[in-house]
Amino acid sequence: MGICMGVLVIGASYFTRDMAPAGGLNLFGFELSWAVMIAGVIMILVGICAGFFVVPMNALLQHRGHVLMSAGRSIAVQNFNENSSILVMLGVYALLIKLDLSVPATMMVFGIFVSASMLLVILKHRRNQKEYDSTHLIGEAKRH
Repeated sequence: MGICMGVLVIGASYFTRDMAPAGGLNLFGFELSWAVMIAGVIMILVGICAGFFVVPMNALLQHRGHVLMSAGRSIAVQNFNENSSILVMLGVYALLIKLDLSVPATMMVFGIFVSASMLLVILKHRRNQKEYDSTHLIGEAKRH
């Protein structure tokens, strides 16, 4: 799903208001153009892809963390890593903006980064599974 999310972001970087049909819908006194609705659908799809990746990953990390240490420590380490990653990505985004990169180019950079990093994770997992099947460790009993 991570690769799909990156491809969606890359595709969204090409979307412009001119590509959408003119007009829109009037909902509760608000005029929503087709371009805004299409952009909203794209953002929802990116969110769905992110959720399909993040939710199982968080569950696995918390389960394995509970097996290896306490649940509280596991969640604390996970939150620290997630927040550190957010800060690093915000720094990269600020750098791209400082370099006067356009919004579509910035979206392409992030989309390519997400797709490439997820592809590398998939390939590394497959290589590790060929060397040693580690899936049995998921349900391992707690160590003392």
